[in-house]
Amino acid sequence: MILRKYPESISNLNNKNFIVHFTTKGFELNNHVSPLSIKCSMKGEENYKTSVGIYRVTTGKYLIVNEGQDCSSQIENEAETFSLYFDSKFSNEALQSLMTPSDKLLNVSFYPSRQPVHFFEKLYLHNNILSPTLMKLRLASKVNYDDECWIKEQFYDVLEKLLIVHRDLYKEIDKLPSIKFSTKTELYKRVCNAKEFIDSSFTTSISLETISKEACLSQYHFLRLFKTIFKITPHQYIIKKRLEKASHLLMRTDLPVTDICFDIGFESLSTFSWMFKKKFGISPDPFRCEYHKYIYKNKILTTD
Repeated sequence: MILRKYPESISNLNNKNFIVHFTTKGFELNNHVSPLSIKCSMKGEENYKTSVGIYRVTTGKYLIVNEGQDCSSQIENEAETFSLYFDSKFSNEALQSLMTPSDKLLNVSFYPSRQPVHFFEKLYLHNNILSPTLMKLRLASKVNYDDECWIKEQFYDVLEKLLIVHRDLYKEIDKLPSIKFSTKTELYKRVCNAKEFIDSSFTTSISLETISKEACLSQYHFLRLFKTIFKITPHQYIIKKRLEKASHLLMRTDLPVTDICFDIGFESLSTFSWMFKKKFGISPDPFRCEYHKYIYKNKILTTD
C-alpha cells in the first residue's frame, strides 16, 4: 500500500506493510509508536526525534527505527519523504525465517511475538546492498505501481538486506577494544552520535574536546575509538566533509572561492586551496572551469 501523506494514526495500520511517499514544503508528524521502519529523504531533509536520539535524514542517508519506538518528525523546507513501514507480524516471521537454518525450518512450529532482531538505530549511508531495493520501491511509487504481492516481495528483500547490513555493522562493533559486547555496542553508539554531530556542524569551528563531549568520552578514548571504527581521525573526517561540500558548491553555484572557503569552515584561503588540490589534484578555480567545460561539452554532444 502506498500513501501520499502520513496517516492520522500509524498504529491503525499495524497489520499492513505500507509506503509513505510525498513531497511537501512543511510538515510535522506528532509523536507515535512506530513499527519497524526505514526513513529516507529523496530531496531536502526530514528531522526525526526518538527516545534514542535526534536524526537529520538527508538524501545520502537513511534511518532505521525499531518496532515499538516512540518517534516524531518535522519537515521545515521543501522535501520528498519516502519511508517503509513493516507490518509487525510480517517482519517478525520474515526475520525469524531468515535467521533460522534451513534444516531447522520444518521443526519451527511457532514464531516469537516480538521482533527477533533489534537493529542499531542510527543514520546509515546509502549503499549497494539495501539502497537499490529502496530505489526500486521509490520508482514503483512514482508510477503508482501499488501491487500488493510485488510490494510484499520487495519488503521481504529489504529485510534480507537489512540483516546483511546489521551483521556487517556488528562485525565493526566487535573490533572495539572491550570485553563485554554490550559495552562495545554502547561505545559504538556514542561514537556514531558524535559523528552525526560532526555531520551537522562541520562548517563551524569545532574542537576535539567539543566532539568528544557529545560522545561522553575523554578526548583520547574518543579519538582512538573513532579511528578504529571509521579508519580516519575526527579532524581528517571534518576536512573530508568540508572539501566535499566545497566541490559541490564549486560545481553547483557561482559563489566566489573566497566565500566558499570561509563558508565551509576554513580560516585560511591558502590552506583551503592547498588541501583542495591535495584531495582533487587541482586548485578550486581550475576545478570549477574544468567542470563547466565538461558540462558544456556534454551538452554539445547530446544536442548533435
